[in-house]
Amino acid sequence: MRFPAIYSSSKLPNWFSRIKESSSHGKWQEVFTHYREMKKAGVQFTDLSLFHPIVKACSFLPFKHGQSVHACLIKQGLESFPSMGNSIMDFYVKSGALRCALNVFDSTTSRDSVSWNIMIHGHLDRGALEEGLWLFIKGRNEGFESNTATLVLVIHACWSLRATNEGLKMHGYVIISGFWAIVSVQNSLLSMYSNIEMEIAHKLFDEMCGRDLISWSVMIGGYVQSGEAEVAFMLFRKMVTNNEIEMDGQIMINVIKACIHIGRVTIASLVHGFVICRGLSYDVFVADSLVDMYAKCDDIESASKLFREMPTRNIVLWNSILSGLVSNEKYPEALSLFDSMSKEGIEADEVTMVNLLRTCKHFCDPIHCKSIHSIIIRLGYKTNDLVISSLIDAYAKGNLITLAWNIFNQAKRYSHLEHNDCRVHPLWHAR
Repeated sequence: MRFPAIYSSSKLPNWFSRIKESSSHGKWQEVFTHYREMKKAGVQFTDLSLFHPIVKACSFLPFKHGQSVHACLIKQGLESFPSMGNSIMDFYVKSGALRCALNVFDSTTSRDSVSWNIMIHGHLDRGALEEGLWLFIKGRNEGFESNTATLVLVIHACWSLRATNEGLKMHGYVIISGFWAIVSVQNSLLSMYSNIEMEIAHKLFDEMCGRDLISWSVMIGGYVQSGEAEVAFMLFRKMVTNNEIEMDGQIMINVIKACIHIGRVTIASLVHGFVICRGLSYDVFVADSLVDMYAKCDDIESASKLFREMPTRNIVLWNSILSGLVSNEKYPEALSLFDSMSKEGIEADEVTMVNLLRTCKHFCDPIHCKSIHSIIIRLGYKTNDLVISSLIDAYAKGNLITLAWNIFNQAKRYSHLEHNDCRVHPLWHAR
């Protein structure tokens, strides 16, 4: 009877070097191939250092590979080692199998801070916020020490779940545990408070010793969101005056939103000039915000000029200028723009359709509304709630009440079928 050979990694220099080299280059399939060849040769090894890159490789391969390695570890009694258990947990978390990871975690007798961080970070990163927050609280009671990445996600979970009390406790934990000096943690707390009370957020902002782009962006965006556009703009001016940080597109989008709320063209022009000076004018998202800003500040000519100057234009940009033309009662120009979209091969979406339907009240022509209706059907938006609501409104305002009523009834029937989908389909299958 032939028994499998047992080697340590020191006696398997070729296998070890192959696995290590393949892992260092991210050649995960090669790592697993070497592992299978060793298994096929009847080789057993007890050195855990060989298993770690193999388990890591499984995170990038079909799920069943990781399960087979896990089974092998259990068979050899190696799963009980903390470092090996952590690797298996990490594999399951990265594969999205949180329940499997939790089973391994629960069965581990000697958990360390790495174990807790893997589980907490994994749940929070995968959107299981309540479970992740519960694990964090449980872990703290058992004395685990969080790392920075996990702590940032825990704070984010607190304000996402509106768990204000837990968020306040986290602030205290951050100070006591010595994480306060880390900017990413400070920014997470800043984001949390900006969703609770801007006055508290501003106080925290003033206390920060090192503020980065995210810090300023959170504050400016927070004031815009809370309807205090003037304060947001003053904060932006302070940022520029102090020359503390280099701008990016995201912070300029928040500043442009503030300009829209303020509604003054002079300020809008100043911000546009600043965008050009900083080389951000060709960022399509910034350009979209600028077009929207000019249109809402009743300067549709500047919006149109900026739109024409853009070298690349996505559907969002087209919709922004179309909405601006309609809002400024430039209805013929809006229809002409829609024709240009078709000629340039830009496919309209539901926002485009809603904007086109807004032109119907101006033309008061049944044929105009019906032609847009036919486009809606052709593009497959006849079941889109937003589009259908706008279509019913357009027909009603054009005194085409019968058509509006028919579409309303059709939409209601479709909605009824959709909400009873589980009940209806078996009946159809039974016919």
